Amino acid sequence: PGWRVISYALVVAAPLTVPLTVALALTTEVRPSAVSLAGFAYVGLISMFLGFIPWYAGLAKGGIARAGQTQLAQPLLTLLWAWLLLGEPFDPVTVVAALAVLVCVAVSQRARS
Repeated sequence: PGWRVISYALVVAAPLTVPLTVALALTTEVRPSAVSLAGFAYVGLISMFLGFIPWYAGLAKGGIARAGQTQLAQPLLTLLWAWLLLGEPFDPVTVVAALAVLVCVAVSQRARS
């Protein structure tokens, strides 16, 4: 299941991430605010950990290769939502790069079928 995969990944990464975190904490002034701690907790628990459960379930249902291709559409979707919800401006190079990724995904999907 998805929760096991991400749990194993965290355990495997711990020997590298824990000492680096400790070293940075000892050499950097730490001044966390309530908002930053809440954001960290949300990203760490909800977004990164619990989000993997439906993601891996979707991969299992749709097939890893096919469903994994949808993740490549994220750059374009991120730009779209940032523009719609936040009014973010983008230069033409950013839009062209996102569209290039989307075209590559479409071409690879058609080549497989």
